[in-house]
Amino acid sequence: MKQPELGQRLAELRQQKSLTQEDLVEACNVSVRTIQRIESGEVTPRVSTIKILLSALDADFESFKNTINVTKTQDYLRSTESWLQVAWISGIVYFVLGFLDALLEYERFENFYEVDSIGFFVAAKIGYFLSYTLFVMGLIKLGDYFSNYLLKIAGFLMISLFAVITFFDVFSIFYPISDTNLLSLGAGESICVGAVGIVFGIGLMRLQDGMGQLAKIAGIIEVIVGFFFVVVILFFLGYLMLIPATIIEIILLFKGLEFIKSERIKN
Repeated sequence: MKQPELGQRLAELRQQKSLTQEDLVEACNVSVRTIQRIESGEVTPRVSTIKILLSALDADFESFKNTINVTKTQDYLRSTESWLQVAWISGIVYFVLGFLDALLEYERFENFYEVDSIGFFVAAKIGYFLSYTLFVMGLIKLGDYFSNYLLKIAGFLMISLFAVITFFDVFSIFYPISDTNLLSLGAGESICVGAVGIVFGIGLMRLQDGMGQLAKIAGIIEVIVGFFFVVVILFFLGYLMLIPATIIEIILLFKGLEFIKSERIKN
């Protein structure tokens, strides 16, 4: 279903019936906040939600669908499906490499930021970044499908920040940075990642209308992770919280893949 035309048309139907948003809430038991976000084009609701709203408005779903351009093309659905397939698998790779990355960073710290094998360190960092990028791209694609622009923007910012952090990690191997500058740089990275992570979490929470409670839970955990990173001294708790956050987001991507598959079959 395509926004903002969908929301505008639903608002028109409601107004034609001389109903307020509160009246519609009583008729269909959908929260007023959800109705507001649908009508404003902030989110793209599930087909089941649209049918509930249309039933309360005494409108036929098929007739309604034919009045506006609401159907995603098969090419778009196949492309999104492919991205999500790659993304959830990349999420697993990213999750596993996260433990390797933590070990490498710990050993580097113990050796005063020197590594035994520069080639292995660089390869691990690049693999970690690439798997993360593909993983987040899947969430960005879900944001695109459900017209969740906040999630899309935050997702691209997260990837950009990760790219900068990866660059400096590799750079510091070849050109050592003083302890003072390294601490300042680390604090700056933590604050930036935390701030964008909070926005990213809010974006995930906005997927709730399309992807259910799992998206809300993932978003709440990401907001908590972001808070820990912003505080800096609590960054270690942030890293720990990333474990359940990543697992839930991988499941969310897989659930999204199944959803897109079903939508493609329907269309």
